[in-house]
Amino acid sequence: MTDAQLWLVTAIILFILEIVTPGFVLANFGVASIAAATAAWLGGDLTVQVIVFVITCVVSFFTVRPILHKMLYKGKDTTVPTGTDAIVGRIARVTERIPASPEAGRVQVDGDSWRALSADGQPVETDKTVRIMRVDSTNVIVKIVE
Repeated sequence: MTDAQLWLVTAIILFILEIVTPGFVLANFGVASIAAATAAWLGGDLTVQVIVFVITCVVSFFTVRPILHKMLYKGKDTTVPTGTDAIVGRIARVTERIPASPEAGRVQVDGDSWRALSADGQPVETDKTVRIMRVDSTNVIVKIVE
């Protein structure tokens, strides 16, 4: 096999592997392999082929990858809420009566017990289902789910 054919086989393998791996990383190496195959086909020696491979890989990774990432995830929120932000909007069960404001009761969400205040100031009885509206310091502000 010639150098150009080896580079093309490498590119094909990398493109196939890209299908089963996320992130559009291996495809950048595949594109660089095609560029190196072109350099080999034009008569460049191994040093030129490797230089073309590295330069194309870096350029592809920093230009094409971000563009494709934006196109693939357009309109999708890829951030994952963590910490207290992760419980906002979740359903919880009242474990200790929540009296009228400013008194607090307790709710349980995912096995964790939180100090809870009623969003509308109305009391909430034990075993009621509530939705967590927001987190204020160590308190969750809840509203009864109808």
